[in-house]
Amino acid sequence: MNANEAVQSLQLKSIPLFADFNETDCRQIADVASVVTFDAEKLILKQGQVSRDLWIVLEGVCEVSRSLDTAMPDPKRIVLATLESPSHFGDMSFFHPDSHSADVRAVGNVTLLKISYGDYKELVNDGVKAAYKIAYNVTVAMARRLRHMDDWIAEMVADAAGPVHDTNTSGLLRPEWTSFREKVFDRWNL
Repeated sequence: MNANEAVQSLQLKSIPLFADFNETDCRQIADVASVVTFDAEKLILKQGQVSRDLWIVLEGVCEVSRSLDTAMPDPKRIVLATLESPSHFGDMSFFHPDSHSADVRAVGNVTLLKISYGDYKELVNDGVKAAYKIAYNVTVAMARRLRHMDDWIAEMVADAAGPVHDTNTSGLLRPEWTSFREKVFDRWNL
């Protein structure tokens, strides 16, 4: 079975990222996607390196972790997420050419669906609707993640010791929160 047949046999519509795809959309994605396997503990994405691939977990579990200080020989790592089917990752670097913000490692043996940016860009240049549907669905997923992060940050600040007041309401704001907020909302128009 070639890669295209393997992708088609997955019934892409069962994956949330492709849920609103019709048969034509699925065939167009199957033409550019490939199925890739990684053995347990294999590094898929490395923090600080650049690649432009969108990955969807088909089978297995991946761990997303971030090094606090990459300059150290054995840096402390923080696990950010555990991804199972049908999660996707690599979306930030896929749509914005920058280095990866975290490592992604196979916890056990994993099977992933891979869409390279070059192939995706060709779909966009050809005006293929499936490419735009992927962009829309990834945007929806990223918005959902940001909402969860907003909730988490609000809970973290509310649970912190001592009063926290917004400087706009004539109260004091702890320096850590001020610094964090400046980093997160740098150049945002809120």
